[in-house]
Amino acid sequence: MNKLKKNAGITMISLVVTIIILVILSSIITYSGLSSIRNNKFEKLRFEMEIVQANVNLWYQQYIDVPNEEIDIGSPIPDSMLSELQGPTGTLNKVKEIADSMNIDMSNDISSYRYFSKTDFESLQISGIENNYIIDIKKQIAILVEAYEYNGTNYYIIDQVKDVIRGGSLVN
Repeated sequence: MNKLKKNAGITMISLVVTIIILVILSSIITYSGLSSIRNNKFEKLRFEMEIVQANVNLWYQQYIDVPNEEIDIGSPIPDSMLSELQGPTGTLNKVKEIADSMNIDMSNDISSYRYFSKTDFESLQISGIENNYIIDIKKQIAILVEAYEYNGTNYYIIDQVKDVIRGGSLVN
């Protein structure tokens, strides 16, 4: 009468293995979801920058013969922003280095730029713009006031993002 009882339950080892597999799968799903969200935000920024640049190109045609000081769209750059835009580590110098490396002619003179906030774009009946820009209409360049960081790179101008495809790879 030495009969062994059959165990029909789950062993501790199979339970631990199942939990480990579930943790690994949930990590992969979470990472891909976060990556997808980050990529979508970058695509939204890219689309926004394309809209802004298209409008800058139109404004250039309208104001081609008008002196910079008589351009009546946007607003003068607020004094509170001047220090973050100018100087050796200011946005303009960072963008100037990027523009020079891409053979883009860009003015370093702050007086040639106009400030455009979300409200300024809305007053011009341009919706969907969430970021603030400084724009030199005569040079046809729009610069994000605050850089957008994506995959370790700071983006300021459309020429930086136009060759970046979904996932952060460069188009050759």
